[in-house]
Amino acid sequence: MNYRVNDVYTAIQGEGCQTGTPMVLLRLHGCSVGCPWCDTKETWQADPANAYASIAEARGPNARYAIASAHAIAQHIRLQHPGPSWVLLTGGEPAEQGLGPLVEALHDAGYQVAIETSGTAPGLLLAECDWVCVSPKIDMPGRRAILPEVLALADEIKMVVGKAADIEKLESLLHDHPTKPGVQICLQPLSQHERATQLCIETVQARGWRLSVQLHKLLRLP
Repeated sequence: MNYRVNDVYTAIQGEGCQTGTPMVLLRLHGCSVGCPWCDTKETWQADPANAYASIAEARGPNARYAIASAHAIAQHIRLQHPGPSWVLLTGGEPAEQGLGPLVEALHDAGYQVAIETSGTAPGLLLAECDWVCVSPKIDMPGRRAILPEVLALADEIKMVVGKAADIEKLESLLHDHPTKPGVQICLQPLSQHERATQLCIETVQARGWRLSVQLHKLLRLP
């Protein structure tokens, strides 16, 4: 199976429960969720005219992408990005592509695989990811519903918060759908806005949840 690859680079995970962990970030191309605040909107549309000939040319986030097989992706990462033991699948919305063969190839190459997904696409249901972060995108312009079967796989639920209504939406989601025992709940202030940050701090202190501060942005890392 082939995949649309927008970018691949060595990074420090700056969000959620794995903050500070060295990872190879594999950004897959294409997303139909439509989050208004998205900082990688260039990855949404997959125009064949924008396809690269080789994964080595993928230098996102931009409107261009490479087409590569699961094996080619795993070998490229092994040769060009030595060091980290984790690969993070992100996007775009990575689960809009069937991830089973890709995750298997990465495991065969010796990597642990994490994914960040909106929870709106089923592509990871047949993939044995080692860490699943669902960042629920509720009532977005794409009108994609959160899939309960994806939410149930989450090791971590990371909610982007701009206002109190976002926390209310998260609480409703957690009330209505079962989650994995021990799932970690993280709140991430939208664009590090001061009011949103204070709201997140107060809420995690009251609920025993966790705060995600986008460490990579504070350190000016990609």
